Amino acid sequence: MNRRPGSSRFLGIFLLVFLSAGTGWGETKPTGGDNAAMPGKKEFALPQKHDLLLGRNEKRGRALYEYYCALCHGKRGDADGFNATNLKTPPTRHTDPILMGTLSDTQVQRIIKEGGQVVGRSAQMPPWGGVLKSREIADLTAFIRTLAVPAKK
Repeated sequence: MNRRPGSSRFLGIFLLVFLSAGTGWGETKPTGGDNAAMPGKKEFALPQKHDLLLGRNEKRGRALYEYYCALCHGKRGDADGFNATNLKTPPTRHTDPILMGTLSDTQVQRIIKEGGQVVGRSAQMPPWGGVLKSREIADLTAFIRTLAVPAKK
């Protein structure tokens, strides 16, 4: 039997790749509903009723909030973001209806634009006015207003 040199090596590599396809090598990360049923995975979450009721401005504000604010304030505004524990002053809980009720939209927008120190709050809240446009700050404020749930009576 005449074999070409290296053909058995090629066959061995081919079989290794082919057989390893079902063992998890080279598999991609599940997305969407695939990992919704996997215990311990929090990457996929069904939209909450709150999210479905958001208007156009609030939806744009939510995207900005998740990008710029959630690192400290948390995705839902509970002041539990990844970086919250590293701050000397805890971030504001945007879900607190009493605190958020004391701030006007103009005050919230000023805090976002000029930073916390300008209004007597934490200097660790950076000014975003050089990054965000006025319309984006207004959208962000509109979303923040949706986070404070009225106190239960």
